[in-house]
Amino acid sequence: MNLLSKKQKLLLVDDDAIFVEIAKRTIEKTGAVESLQVFPDGEGAISFLKEHKSEPDIIPDFIFLDINMPFMDGWQFLDEYANFVNSLIKKPAIYMVSSSVDDSDLRRAKEIPLVRDYIIKPVSLDSFKKILNNEAI
Repeated sequence: MNLLSKKQKLLLVDDDAIFVEIAKRTIEKTGAVESLQVFPDGEGAISFLKEHKSEPDIIPDFIFLDINMPFMDGWQFLDEYANFVNSLIKKPAIYMVSSSVDDSDLRRAKEIPLVRDYIIKPVSLDSFKKILNNEAI
């Protein structure tokens, strides 16, 4: 396994408190993360990204995005994100993370160029390590 020379910044957008807590612990075990911001809905994450769009040290390297959330779900997040992504100083890699095994969700995610992959919950330590290492190569 490759060791990362650069610690990654992550944004976790998910309203499931249990998943968030497990994901935080799992991500911490990778040893590859410098910071982790958590938002329970897409709206807060969008505001955060817009507010820090020209700050490369704050914009995350990765966004792990749930589909089903209150206020602004993952699909709405992606629609809004597409409107300003070009104004971001760097472009985070977006991974959809969901408990949905619905083929239509998977197909829809694969059709969106901004989404790198679709991961079904729970996300294993090996999955997080693989994602973080592949992006660092």
